[in-house]
Amino acid sequence: MAANDVTQQSSTLIARRPRRRKILAWKPGKDTAIAAATLLAFWACYWAGTTISEWILYAGILVIGTLIPAWTVFTLRGEGLEGVGIHRRFLVVSLIVSAVLGAGSAYQLFALATEQGIEVLPHLLANLLVFWEPFFVFGWLFLRWERAFGWLPAIVLTGAGFTVQHLGSVPFEAALGFGMFAMAFGAVFVFVRNLAILWPLFYPVASGIGTLQAGFAMGWEGVVIGTVLLLVQLVVLVGVWRCSRSKNLVQPRGERMN
Repeated sequence: MAANDVTQQSSTLIARRPRRRKILAWKPGKDTAIAAATLLAFWACYWAGTTISEWILYAGILVIGTLIPAWTVFTLRGEGLEGVGIHRRFLVVSLIVSAVLGAGSAYQLFALATEQGIEVLPHLLANLLVFWEPFFVFGWLFLRWERAFGWLPAIVLTGAGFTVQHLGSVPFEAALGFGMFAMAFGAVFVFVRNLAILWPLFYPVASGIGTLQAGFAMGWEGVVIGTVLLLVQLVVLVGVWRCSRSKNLVQPRGERMN
């Protein structure tokens, strides 16, 4: 085997090795600043989407919530899908835990839907299609906060950020409740850093409960919109990932963003 092949394989193994988790850290970088800016920008889009036009929210999801995170992680940092919590490590465990948590929360969802006279199937399906939220909040923001400050501050900052995201769009008490939920999700997510522990088996149920508590019922129109939005989001995500892969093959890792 050639020396270059050995070096390349060694580099690959090192790159695939899981990063050591730190309770506290201080390593903010450009991606930390970008993450903070996207949180504030997304709050504005979320507020405008619920008060002015829902199309502002859709644009925010695709540009601020998908394109910018993907471009930062894949292109600027030169990371793969694992950099946004999409990987096969702990996949089976994540799906099992997610299924148990989802099943355990299902009764509350059905009880709330029955109490409010809401058809549960379209409401659940519409929330199932909301991949953008766990991607943005955990695959993007949480992993930036953890890299910069450690996993404990990341859990707290994720909860605070999720509260901020909903300010002005829902009652303040509901926004605080959403923040507490996000902290609980973060405490689960940190063990595996795999989005499969949240979506698609647990997060849709929890999101369905949260939206009903906040007074947002979703019908079949929401299912159609959610389907289109998810498909476009996946096209953006995969497109940026594929473009960055070809670019990173010819650009040394040392030349990318620290």
